[in-house]
Amino acid sequence: CILGLIDKRIAKEGRSMMKRPQIQIHHDLLFEYGKMVAIEFDQGRKGTKRSDGKFVDLVNCSSDTYALSFQNIFEEWNNTMVECYQDTLDYIESDSDHDPYVSCDGHMLYWLPHHMVQARKFSAVLHLLSKRNFLVDRLEFLGFFEGVKQYLCDITELEKIEQEGNFGNCKFIHNDNVVSKTKLTSIMVLIGDHLASLEGLPFSKDFKVELGHALVLLGGAHQAFALWHESYECYTKALHIFQSIGLDESHPYVVSTKKRIDMYAPLPIWLEAESSQFCIKLKYAKQLNEYDYGPSGLSLELSSHPGKGIAKFDDIFGPKTYSKQVGLVYGVVGPKEASPCVIREGKILRCTKSNEMLRVQCEVVNGAPVVWSESDEKGKHNGEWVIRKDGKVSPVHAPTLCLAASPMCHLHLVPIDSPNRLIFEHHVELKESQSMAKSQDRRGIPLTTSSHLNCGIKSRVSSPICIFQYVTAIQLCIGCSAESVVLARFSENKEIVIDDHGGLVLRCVGNVLENGNAVIATRDKVDPQRCGQPFQVNDDGSISPFEAPHLALGFPEIETPNKNLINETKEQGIVSVNAMKDLMSEKYQELTLQL
Repeated sequence: CILGLIDKRIAKEGRSMMKRPQIQIHHDLLFEYGKMVAIEFDQGRKGTKRSDGKFVDLVNCSSDTYALSFQNIFEEWNNTMVECYQDTLDYIESDSDHDPYVSCDGHMLYWLPHHMVQARKFSAVLHLLSKRNFLVDRLEFLGFFEGVKQYLCDITELEKIEQEGNFGNCKFIHNDNVVSKTKLTSIMVLIGDHLASLEGLPFSKDFKVELGHALVLLGGAHQAFALWHESYECYTKALHIFQSIGLDESHPYVVSTKKRIDMYAPLPIWLEAESSQFCIKLKYAKQLNEYDYGPSGLSLELSSHPGKGIAKFDDIFGPKTYSKQVGLVYGVVGPKEASPCVIREGKILRCTKSNEMLRVQCEVVNGAPVVWSESDEKGKHNGEWVIRKDGKVSPVHAPTLCLAASPMCHLHLVPIDSPNRLIFEHHVELKESQSMAKSQDRRGIPLTTSSHLNCGIKSRVSSPICIFQYVTAIQLCIGCSAESVVLARFSENKEIVIDDHGGLVLRCVGNVLENGNAVIATRDKVDPQRCGQPFQVNDDGSISPFEAPHLALGFPEIETPNKNLINETKEQGIVSVNAMKDLMSEKYQELTLQL
């Protein structure tokens, strides 16, 4: 590369994938030269002389008139660039069985979508980016990582256009402005499905490393579109690729990817003493206290947990039946991209998108969980906060307590075949206790796990009891260290009984048996007391609800919170993974043989 103006690249030629050196003048230099020629041409064509005989400087003129004139020239020039490739675009659109890649050059694969955006050909660029042939060719020529990067650059440009159209800030929006989140999402899904289809192909180690990095890059981009399930899948697939090529647990690629996956482990938020090491701190505490924000509010991003923020459980893991029944969503510490923006209404923090407020679920005491819900008189009383200078957040009615994040993840229900299910170390003893429930032996069995070493089901160490109107409850978590795990036994009614804290039984929140629902331990404060939900020990060592054997106890599993949107976009022309495999099998197997 000479002064950044001349590129030396490796060009590839069609199906044969033969490589040859290629030297070309850098696109930016050509583009700047083209703009200069266009402006000079326009000056000569329109005779832009003032009455005093002096020429108007269209380049440096700041008036709206000449800004519009320059924009028109800019669009015309980009339109000319697009027209140069019209024959190739028509060829791609044809039903021919020939590989359209042979007609694509490097400039087209790098820059054509950018020229289309600048020429305001939004329908055309969305259509091009949605073509699987163009995606395949682009990634073949540029490589997995650079190809995905270029796609994301194009999507970012289009997203800006979509936002300008929504807010009416763009002077040059034409009737062709058909950019929408749905269409951009469909392209993101297309890229993800395509990369997923490549995972099992016999690439070289270097190619697999690049594919892993491309998946990590795409996973981060998915978060900006709230595609949490897709983002999580990208990270887990990348981790699997890195591990499959022999990278050990201490390798930077593995460590970095695991950190990204750990971002999805939701940490419950509750109240703890202000001296607790688990207290969380807001990143934008000063701005919130000074009302220094716009109408969209400020994110509840945390300075105490880099990369994370206060979020809603259902936004990440999909809507839950119990949440709909009672009109609240549990607050968790999750990825910062999932953190809603809020405004202050006096001492209340209100989400600008859903109009929900952040509040304490029950009594404002140590250990009380924090939720998002609609406003009511009780909610307003439990939803008044003081934001301290250091970023800690305290209830107005309990200033010595602060919002805190549990160091452990809640216990949930997951599919019985999920890798997130728990396999219990003492499952044989637990199974035997089912048949001995009527005996006098009330010995508790530790709920340690063999699927996750040195882990088990635990309750909070300090103030574990939550007091509701008619129920005493314990929030159960999955924590490291086999010490202090819960001791449990089966009753004759197939309940899992915890004898500590006066005796409690396991049940799902709201008694709802569905994937993703939390599991807690409760004791009624009224007579007659309800029975707990029945459970069973499975042959593989997992534990399932007796009435829902397709589910098991485990870590929460990310769902797709916007399934309707994803299904809609896939129906609008997204090709299936199987179709992608068919397309790639011929091209990439040939490519692999040459490595």
